[in-house]
Amino acid sequence: MRFLFLIWLLTITFTSCEFSVKTDKKADEKNISKIRNGIEIQSKGIKVEQAFLLFEDGNLIPEGNKVKVNQKVRLRIVCSGWKAINGKVFLSGAEIVETSEGDVILNDSTLLKDYTDGIALSDAEYLTMHVVINQITKLYDYYKVIFRLSDLNDKQNVVEGFYKLYLN
Repeated sequence: MRFLFLIWLLTITFTSCEFSVKTDKKADEKNISKIRNGIEIQSKGIKVEQAFLLFEDGNLIPEGNKVKVNQKVRLRIVCSGWKAINGKVFLSGAEIVETSEGDVILNDSTLLKDYTDGIALSDAEYLTMHVVINQITKLYDYYKVIFRLSDLNDKQNVVEGFYKLYLN
């Protein structure tokens, strides 16, 4: 009888235990996100699926974002939601590079000026912007690259953000 009571007590104890794990949805989304290299990105009206940095040869830039002088850095943004007219998307693009001390060394708001006939909608899903730090006049902690893409067919569609580069 005592043996049956012990089994009954163990059954009650084990069936009343609960195991739960509280997950942070934002942390889970960040872990599966394809936004790399410390890129801070915001979008309105556009779904950004991926954003990462590449060297000119197509290799991914490691997470530390360390580059050499005269080494081309490409920002690849994979996104959807641009408004097409007759299968074409009309975008404007801007890029600003500033030093860790706030000095602006590049301010180009005409990146897509040559695409007056638009960009095919399928091509607009894979956008690439590039920058090169081509000379050192002074040592800085980092270079901050600020970017912005705007849909000329729908002003609310915008992708913007920044990332930092560090010299080797």
